[in-house]
Amino acid sequence: YQKEVIIYVINWNISILWWENMKFFKKFLYVMGAAVIILILSNIIYCNRALEITNYKLSSDKLKTNFRIALISDQHNKQFGKNDRKLVQKISEQKPDIIAVVGDIVTDNFANDEVMKNLLVQLAQIAPTYYCLGNHERNLASQLAFKTDIENCGAVLLDNESIEIKKSGESVLLGGLSDYPFYDFNEGNDDVPEKIFWYDFCGKVKNQYSILLHHQPEYIYDMISSSPVDLVLCGHTHGGLIRIPFIGGLFAPNQGFFPKYDKGEFDINNTKMIITSGLGNSNFLPRINNCPEICIIDIN
Repeated sequence: YQKEVIIYVINWNISILWWENMKFFKKFLYVMGAAVIILILSNIIYCNRALEITNYKLSSDKLKTNFRIALISDQHNKQFGKNDRKLVQKISEQKPDIIAVVGDIVTDNFANDEVMKNLLVQLAQIAPTYYCLGNHERNLASQLAFKTDIENCGAVLLDNESIEIKKSGESVLLGGLSDYPFYDFNEGNDDVPEKIFWYDFCGKVKNQYSILLHHQPEYIYDMISSSPVDLVLCGHTHGGLIRIPFIGGLFAPNQGFFPKYDKGEFDINNTKMIITSGLGNSNFLPRINNCPEICIIDIN
């Protein structure tokens, strides 16, 4: 009988301890869950309001002087301060030689480019500003006169066009490719403007440093892998929208989950490709661990 009483008391004490431990464990889980939610919400608020500078340093035997590019993309009508004052000031402080805008400053569900025009007028006063079309501009091409609007702001639209830029007696070839030329539906057709431009641009490269502006990176890596182009600047991916530490972007348009080309610098044979995560959002989904950015690229 005494043995049974002792066993009962021990079991009762174990039960009390287990219950107390479970209550502590549950409280711990609640606290940790609340902390994680607070961290995520804080990150969302910060990453959708902040504006960061990302620096890249490249080298080339084709240039002796330093050439600095400010790269932006995918603003989607978002403004940073009144009249984009914060964005303009940050770009101005970097003292770029040129500003490259690689598309989607507008949003195709809202046929209005006033934000774009207000920004370009200010950017063009900082440095020569060059623009290539993104998919949202192409979707709005029948409703908005982008070429007229962009050039009236003092910027230059490179719509399957190229231009030579001079600095300290050296020449840089800059081109803007408006769409991927080698879609399946263009098979056998060499008369599409994008193909004509691409072949012409590659033929002009020769010994001068060459930069191609193109909005969407996911289609062109095969095309540029065998080209003489030195540098390709892209956007479109929004950096994968949600960035997971040590893994990268979660999702990018046309690439799906865990995209290969999400954000950053990529080596494709003799060509460098830099993808900016852009400035805004094209839908209601927020950025997480992925701040809007201005890319500053120094060559030499």
